[in-house]
Amino acid sequence: MATALALAVATPSAKAQVQSSQSAAPAPPYQFVRTLQSLQNEAAAGNRAAHAAQGKLLRDLEQAMTAQPAEVWDDPRNTRAAVQYVLSGGQPGVLADLVKRGEPAGLPKGLAEGALAYVMGDSGQARSLLGSLDPASLHESLAGHLALVQATLILRNDQKRALQLLDQARLLAPGSLVEEGALRRAVFIAAEINDLDRLEKATAQYMRRFDRSVYAEHFRQSFATGLVRFDIGRDPEKFPRLVATLRAFDREQQRAVLLIIARDALVRGRFEQARRAAEEVARIPGADQATIARASLYRAASRIGIDPGDGALETLRKIDANRLPPDEKDILQTALRVASHIVDAPAGPTQTPAQMGAAAAEPADLDPRVKRIVATAERSLAQARALLDGQPSNAAKPGESRP
Repeated sequence: MATALALAVATPSAKAQVQSSQSAAPAPPYQFVRTLQSLQNEAAAGNRAAHAAQGKLLRDLEQAMTAQPAEVWDDPRNTRAAVQYVLSGGQPGVLADLVKRGEPAGLPKGLAEGALAYVMGDSGQARSLLGSLDPASLHESLAGHLALVQATLILRNDQKRALQLLDQARLLAPGSLVEEGALRRAVFIAAEINDLDRLEKATAQYMRRFDRSVYAEHFRQSFATGLVRFDIGRDPEKFPRLVATLRAFDREQQRAVLLIIARDALVRGRFEQARRAAEEVARIPGADQATIARASLYRAASRIGIDPGDGALETLRKIDANRLPPDEKDILQTALRVASHIVDAPAGPTQTPAQMGAAAAEPADLDPRVKRIVATAERSLAQARALLDGQPSNAAKPGESRP
């Protein structure tokens, strides 16, 4: 079954590897893992059939590798394949059995045990065993994998070193799922450390090499979240640079990312940022009516927090809810409630609901009616946040992956 599945979607070279194994004894593990790697690299290039097939192949490979005779594991090609298999999403049982027998043949000390600790979620043990290994010293089949794993293990604590390891992973495994995963992680780290130059560079590299990847949507989500972290509403000079970076995407992708930015910024109370992103969507030609409706919603909702008197309520009322996805309809209703309360309030200094909702900041003589309106607006905004996060409004807030 694994062979048939692989043949259906594999590249010609991968097909040849599998077909040659059918005429003799069962293929050794390293040949099966080559097929798996080919499928995963095809997925990184945009082959969705390959992506769908790899899950089944991973399960079938577990049985095939477990059934191998003991002498097979005297070949370093096969022990390397066992580590590759596990780091590529396979079940850890095969590698666990090898570790129980002692240090697997042909592997540097600690590699197999460290890889096993990594996939089992024991990050401390994995760092201890893998941290001192030099990826460049390993066989080419494992070098990029190790650099990517090492970067992931220190991603939260040493971002500068993690970025260096991600660069190394890309150099050691060009064109592979390892390189694709390294670029996605680089975007995440660049956002964490507010390195706009690195974010722009990683984005351009990703779009140039992996714009059709099956993981490209995940990349766009990470990219958009990273842009929100820069809070371009507070630093308008950054906005043109970020828009220029988006030109690496096609028009549809630009709109998708900008809508994510507008939505996320609105949730975070960064109204100017949400407004700028929503208006940028409107400047990109060719949008369908659903996209136009969403952009109008985000712009108008953000204007409530900036200048409630500029017609935002009227704009919200004109939006056709039938053109919005289900979640956005709820957001529209929430925004309408908030806007209605704010517009009907007595005139006074312009404040955002978040600013007005802090009890400590309220004047002692604040009109009781205004206090009630502020409290209602705060509850409505909390509901909006919950809707955008996909969780109930009374739920507690919740606190990436192998290549």
